Amino acid sequence: SLVMQLEPVYAHILAQYQQVIKQRNALLRKLKRGDTPLPELPQLAVWDAQLAAHGARVTRRRSRVLARLAPLAKTWHHHISGAQETLAIHYRPNVVWTEDETQVVQQVFLQQLQQRAIAERQQGRTLVGPHRDEIEFQLNNTLARTFASQGQQRTLVLALKLAELELIEQVVGDAPLLLLDDVLAELDLHRQQQLLETIQDRCQTLITTTHINTFAGPWLQSAQVLSVQAGQVQPLATNQI
Repeated sequence: SLVMQLEPVYAHILAQYQQVIKQRNALLRKLKRGDTPLPELPQLAVWDAQLAAHGARVTRRRSRVLARLAPLAKTWHHHISGAQETLAIHYRPNVVWTEDETQVVQQVFLQQLQQRAIAERQQGRTLVGPHRDEIEFQLNNTLARTFASQGQQRTLVLALKLAELELIEQVVGDAPLLLLDDVLAELDLHRQQQLLETIQDRCQTLITTTHINTFAGPWLQSAQVLSVQAGQVQPLATNQI
């Protein structure tokens, strides 16, 4: 994920959290079946503390990365859509916290675990934590997943990808390679042109397509075009297009 690329330690943090979820769910399933005596088991309290500790680290890092990604994606989307749409990204954590401090976030986790304790035992699974987080995308203040057209959804995905590349370059210092597979297929002519103008000279880009003629002549003139036929790759001259 993007967070792992920006903060390699996040992979270890997420693995720890997922292990806690696995062990805690196993215990909750026993409680649901009645295999473990009640009242409250001390070991469940231990897993609660572990869930709060690791979950707090996961959600805080996600929040920080999305806070940096969102304005970049908004700018890229503005360019690709020709200033016709405004993209907003909202992080909807399952555990809602407002103060970015370890102990405070962990305490919110523990409070929500206490509130959902009965439901968790009835269902035999963990209902609290960042494994239930959501990210909400809005176009012109309207939910994208509900009302966005195919072209708008494609534009949104492209804006996110370009924002990720820009953020990685800011943090790592090296510009990544942008790979786009048949990127123009689901975009109208206006968005196609806006996308190509937006990425022109911004980063090294590799685009695959089965419809080379959808690209404007001047754009092809500045690109290296390769043809793949029967597994053979060879340069394609401009007069062959």
